[in-house]
Amino acid sequence: MKMLFLVTDSEYEPQCLNIMREEGIAGFTVIPNAFGVGKNGVKMGDRYHPGASVLIISAIEDQRIEEVMSCIQRCVLSNKLCESTHAWILPIEQTLNK
Repeated sequence: MKMLFLVTDSEYEPQCLNIMREEGIAGFTVIPNAFGVGKNGVKMGDRYHPGASVLIISAIEDQRIEEVMSCIQRCVLSNKLCESTHAWILPIEQTLNK
């Protein structure tokens, strides 16, 4: 298993969750209103730095990683997700639940 860690603009949360469901990803955690600074600027949710991101985290089977990442890339290229969408795959070294 690997951990998918996805960050996108908060306005794209519904599209992102629909894409995950279409890909058969049933389990995920959504962390709304994430603030920070990155190459796309400052998002702090205030009047000076409006906007927020959303973090979506999901455990993915190893054999599905390429398929899921390709789908995310296609969605960015077709504007279903914004160009500032980022996705990382992280190793899961231990888990309490299987």
